[in-house]
Amino acid sequence: MSARRAEDLPMTTTLLLAQACNNRWSNHLLLAACALLPVAALRAPQPAAFFGSLWALLGHLLDVDRFYLDALHDQPRPYQDTAWPDLATLRAAQSASDLRLIALCRNLGPQQLTPLITLPRASGPVREQRLRTLQHLFVHQLHHRGQAHALLLASGVAPPQLDEFFLAQDEPLRRAELAALGIDEGELWGTAP
Repeated sequence: MSARRAEDLPMTTTLLLAQACNNRWSNHLLLAACALLPVAALRAPQPAAFFGSLWALLGHLLDVDRFYLDALHDQPRPYQDTAWPDLATLRAAQSASDLRLIALCRNLGPQQLTPLITLPRASGPVREQRLRTLQHLFVHQLHHRGQAHALLLASGVAPPQLDEFFLAQDEPLRRAELAALGIDEGELWGTAP
């Protein structure tokens, strides 16, 4: 198999933008469901929870987003856990992070996908391709949102449906919600709603 050249990747940039928009929508749904939990339940230790609780998992998800986004913007900084004070602050920060990811993907040209970026690791800086890093970030988000989904269910809150990816048949069902989030499916797919 021959190596792909950057100019052969225009569809990739479209799909990255769609993934970033789907990420914003999914985080919105997840955090809205989390807001239905009492603070004590949100922060309660759960044996099955990565990082010990749903709250810690949500914080990790956002902190990792910010770590990779800084690196993707060529402003690498070491990973750090943030002591998020409350859900409103975390939701606002997650929304800002999601919008930052959308803007990055919206402005990426195919030639910007193959260069290497720096990821500061405890063992020293690592160089990774921008496209691989973006795909890793999306998989990380999906993985942990799935865990949060299960933790919500265990906490007695109906988890949102997070396994949707903009099927055309469902567009009328999400149109108003996506519009409120600033997501234009016509931009993603080159079609009018």
